[in-house]
Order: sequence, then structure tokens, then C-alpha cells
Amino acid sequence: MGVRPEYVKIVTDPGPNTFPGRLRGVTDHGAQRVLEVEVAGQLVRTKTPREEGVPAGEEVLVHLPRAKVLPYADGRLVLRSS
Repeated sequence: MGVRPEYVKIVTDPGPNTFPGRLRGVTDHGAQRVLEVEVAGQLVRTKTPREEGVPAGEEVLVHLPRAKVLPYADGRLVLRSS
């Protein structure tokens, strides 16, 4: 799957397209932080504004917006036929 980090959100409540994950790393980029979260064995990155802070603990919930997630197979984008 492919999704740009600015569309991935850390949330506090479960819901549609929300998955449990483990916080694996945080990189500071000035006004933003990039959080690396392991979801179902895959590393997902999310960009968050510095003022939002970093979640407490390793366990987090990640929301992946369906309209922004793209499927890949064997490293290639799988395009839907119309």
C-alpha cells in the first residue's frame, strides 16, 4: 500500500480505516515531526505538527483515509480498471 505521510493521522478512537500500530521512531523536522509506526508488519510514516506532540507509549491508532491509499503489488501501482 502507498499513502503520503501527510494523510496518515494518529487518532485516539477506533473507527473505519483505523488500525492499531506501534510507534517505532520520531524524527524532528522543525515545525513538523515524522512518526514511524509499524502497522500489520509494515512501516507507515505520518507527519504531525510540532505542537501536537508525540503520543505517550508505543501503542497508537492510525487512521488511513481510504481515498488516499493506493494498492501496490510487486512494487508497482495496481491501477483499477473502469
